[in-house]
Amino acid sequence: MARLTRKRIKVTEQWAVEAWPQLVGREMTCEGGERLRLVYPGRVNGGVGPDFLDAVIVMDEAALVKGDVEVHVRSSDWYRHGHYQDPEYDRVIVHVVVENDGESTTLRRDGGSIPVLSLSRGLSPVAGGHLPCSQTREHKSEESLKRLLEAAGEERFRNKAKSFRVELARGEARQVLWKSVSRALGYSRNSRPFEELACRLPLKFLEKLESHGGLLLEQAWLLGMAGLLPCQRSEGVFLGEQEAGHLERIWDSVGDGARAMSENDWHFGHIYPNNSPVRRVIAQSYVLQRYRTDGLLGGLLQLIRETPLVVGYRRLEDGLTVLGDGYWQEHRDFGRKTKRAALLGRSKAGEIAVNVLLPFGYAWGEASKEPELEEKAIQLYASYPRLAENAITRHMVRQLCLEDMSDSTARRQQGLIHIFRNYCREGNCSRCLVVNRG
Repeated sequence: MARLTRKRIKVTEQWAVEAWPQLVGREMTCEGGERLRLVYPGRVNGGVGPDFLDAVIVMDEAALVKGDVEVHVRSSDWYRHGHYQDPEYDRVIVHVVVENDGESTTLRRDGGSIPVLSLSRGLSPVAGGHLPCSQTREHKSEESLKRLLEAAGEERFRNKAKSFRVELARGEARQVLWKSVSRALGYSRNSRPFEELACRLPLKFLEKLESHGGLLLEQAWLLGMAGLLPCQRSEGVFLGEQEAGHLERIWDSVGDGARAMSENDWHFGHIYPNNSPVRRVIAQSYVLQRYRTDGLLGGLLQLIRETPLVVGYRRLEDGLTVLGDGYWQEHRDFGRKTKRAALLGRSKAGEIAVNVLLPFGYAWGEASKEPELEEKAIQLYASYPRLAENAITRHMVRQLCLEDMSDSTARRQQGLIHIFRNYCREGNCSRCLVVNRG
């Protein structure tokens, strides 16, 4: 609760965080005189970094400005907390404070100047500030809303397939698939490094390795090119491990002159131990070994063809799940143990099937004049059960006031993501199908 006195405002930061979304639609004046209108408050960030992600504002009645929002009780907290040195805050577009005890703007690490919006300037939130979609349930039935989400989910699928068709027309099909699967393994924080690794180690090169050596050779190339072997990293605690020594000897014999990445390209903090980039790279090697006979492209396309429509998702997930064995079943990194778990579990396998494998299969079927594969891919997608929730789907469930999503499907979840990315974070409520379709 906020407590107002004549001398100062005493509030908690949580009060200010809760106040920000209630200012939707308000015209406000920042400390430097800039005029600001809040279009979309963004989504609450449950991890490291700014308080709100993907917000949309209008500055001085000009174009939309998109980015993140940081909230503090005092403007000086930005510097006290070290945000001015942190790249996580380079996308902040407005600094919301209760009390400005500094300058009229805040400086980011990248040199950008951020307007300061003070809630003490008579901007206490008022009842009624809300997004148009927050009242959806008052004029749309549950069934009609489900149909809208399914339509949005299908649109997202077809957009992904269209992007794959463009890539297939420009490049080698197996490399397009390899790059996309690799990117999906990285989660949001390591997706770009994994894509870079896939570019530096093309699939045609890795598949040739299989005729010269086995799993360890592929692991040495992948970890060495990623810059993740102990000898390439700053922490010496890994040195002396038998597993590490074996892989490093292989890399020393084959990696001379390779343009390897650096450990600084990867994010290790604020991720679950079993999602560490080292374990995900090892998972890559097992997936490649599984499909070494037909190659990754042929093997995964055949997986779609052979998957039955009834509970077929289990077959798809079996084809991508990696249990692993030996050392990596209980290590998250060299010399660092973790609870025994799959290198690539069913949850992640399901995400890859829905976001990569099925839209790629649809695009391949269209490009290669294989309508049966097209139809199979979209039918499997339409019947795929719900996946694990993520930050965006949880946010959209709250935003749309959806009380119960227990009977949801992957397609509806994908619809939530599609709506968020194409309408919410673009400040495009006027075109959103949830608001404008019956």
